[in-house]
Amino acid sequence: MPSVGIGGRYIAVMFDPNRAALLVVDFQEKLFAAMPAGDGDGERDRALRAVENLLYLSGELAIPALLTEQYPRGLGPSLPSIVSSLPRGAFRFEKSAFSAVREPGFPDLHRPEFILVGMEAHICVALTAIDLLARGATVYIVGDGCVSRTQADRARGLALAQAAGARVVSSETVLFGMIERAGTPLFKEISRRIR
Repeated sequence: MPSVGIGGRYIAVMFDPNRAALLVVDFQEKLFAAMPAGDGDGERDRALRAVENLLYLSGELAIPALLTEQYPRGLGPSLPSIVSSLPRGAFRFEKSAFSAVREPGFPDLHRPEFILVGMEAHICVALTAIDLLARGATVYIVGDGCVSRTQADRARGLALAQAAGARVVSSETVLFGMIERAGTPLFKEISRRIR
């Protein structure tokens, strides 16, 4: 298992489709509209593309995917592009708990690694990450797949989760880490999608 030095210690780094699950937290219509457009091509749009690419990969590699919806009667349903990107067999559930793990409908997947993306980074994403860590899971938060209504709250949420033991990574690190090598048809499709 490869490892990297972080803060004077070495941690194992592994993106294994047989060990991982993808958890998409609350990418819903009304919540998305409240997120900052951001600079350049738009912070929330970059996050949406990152999530769509991760969902695509989860379908290609048979990685279990979960989609939560926080109080959809108030915040609306999941974005149509997220729903259409869900791989076959994805588990979609409503929640009222801020941490998805504390929702009675949270499935017991027996997966030791979770790839986590979502909105609001400082509430539902951070609290879900902390609860997954408490269960003994390794948690990879995809930084460019997370947004909050303010940049400061997003930064605080990622910092809180990281202080608790989550690893903040980029979507490309996960995408290419999962496929492992260049030159394959899947590599070519992922490369096309991130352009």
